[in-house]
Amino acid sequence: MTVIVPVAQCTPRELDELLATRELVVAIGEGVLRGPAAAALLFAGWSIIGNDATIVLDSPAAWAGAAWRIGDRAYTLWLSGETEFGAERALAEGLCDAVDSDPAQWIGARSELALDSAAALMQRRGGDPLERAEFARLFAAGEPQEGLRAFLDKRPARF
Repeated sequence: MTVIVPVAQCTPRELDELLATRELVVAIGEGVLRGPAAAALLFAGWSIIGNDATIVLDSPAAWAGAAWRIGDRAYTLWLSGETEFGAERALAEGLCDAVDSDPAQWIGARSELALDSAAALMQRRGGDPLERAEFARLFAAGEPQEGLRAFLDKRPARF
């Protein structure tokens, strides 16, 4: 099951609940995301921010989220002293997965199974063998075939 969470007003308690969940969390962020809101976005399985969003790494929780999401590169960011990242820069640094003018509508017709698989791979930090096994499972379940069929038929995919 996928849980979609708008994180702009996330409290420390809500952050703890998000970290305890076992489902895929799709975090949607708009505006200025700092403290628990930035941490929630960074710890989510998948994160989408608006074009005008800014991620501010201004707390231990936010920096922990950055370290979880981008690994050792967070240390390089911390050393640079830079703490504010506009949408495009956040995407380039790996602090979010997508930038969209309407992040709440981004999930649209995307396959929940494919999003769950992508989030699981990211959370496990798996290597190539794990990725191949996961994509084999998705192919066996018919996920990519529907997308390909829809593309060839010039129609929206029905996931």
